[in-house]
Order: sequence, then C-alpha cells, then structure tokens
Amino acid sequence: MIGADVEFELSADTDGWVAVGFSSDRKMGGDDVMACVHDDNGRVRIQHFYNVGQWAKEIQRNPARDEEGVFENNRVTCRFKRPVNVPRDETIVDLHLSWYYLFAWGPAIQGSITRHDIDSPPTSERVVSIYKYEDIFMPSAAYQTFSSPFCLLLIVALTFYLLMGTP
Repeated sequence: MIGADVEFELSADTDGWVAVGFSSDRKMGGDDVMACVHDDNGRVRIQHFYNVGQWAKEIQRNPARDEEGVFENNRVTCRFKRPVNVPRDETIVDLHLSWYYLFAWGPAIQGSITRHDIDSPPTSERVVSIYKYEDIFMPSAAYQTFSSPFCLLLIVALTFYLLMGTP
C-alpha cells in the first residue's frame, strides 16, 4: 500500500499481455481484472476488464494510475497504482476486502488481448489481503522447468551417476 493506493507489478514472458484478476472463488467469471497489454507500437498499456464467464470484457472506466510499462526481451512488465476503495461499481472490487488472485498471460493482436491457452492458470492458494505484504509468485507444476523438484532430483541423480563412472 502506498497511501490510499495499492501498487501492483506484473511481468510475464509473452509478447502479448499479462493480467491479475480479483476473484471471490478462484475461478474465472465475475472478476475484476487489470491487464498490461503490449501493442503493435511497442507500448505497454494498462487496461481494465471484467470477466463475463470465460471472456474478458474491456471496461472503459480504468482505476489504474501512475502507469509504467515496458516490453523487453520478449517480456511484458508493468507497474501501476490502483485506489484501495472506489465508489460503488460492480466491475471494480474493493481492495479493502481479501480476494483470490488469478493470473494469466497470452497473445495480443494489434493491442487487443486474445484468449490464453493455459489449461489451469495459476491462482493464489488463499485469499490475499493488501494489509499484509505478500510477494505472490506461484510457479505451478505446469510452468516449472529446472526449478521443479523432479528436475532437481534428475540432475542430482545424473551427476551422481556420472561421478560414479562405469564399474
């Protein structure tokens, strides 16, 4: 929190978009979403969406401010502030309350987001409160590479095998 705002930073290996959604149930639908979208001019814009079922509908009323965004090394990164409390609006949640955070990223065509191809996008394990600092990094097993325990075990086993030599 910074005063009456919450600062968010999002980043993903994509040339399209990365987003965070605020949900009451860890499932897409009826969620407030903030997305960083890379457009054809090389800019990264912060856009506001509302999930209607499995589809994201852009909302013209965007609560983001102090926006920064960059596209470098095939990675979209952005930072923005959003008010903790906004006047009653069904498409903008009150961040005083705790929410599940939904994460997704995917391609964009001419600066418009397209459907992601992630089977099970990562979500926070529990509801998150802005009053408690948490760095939410959630590598799901489907997104891990050499950081997964299985890969580490495989590397250790292979190293041990090579060091032992042949009998």
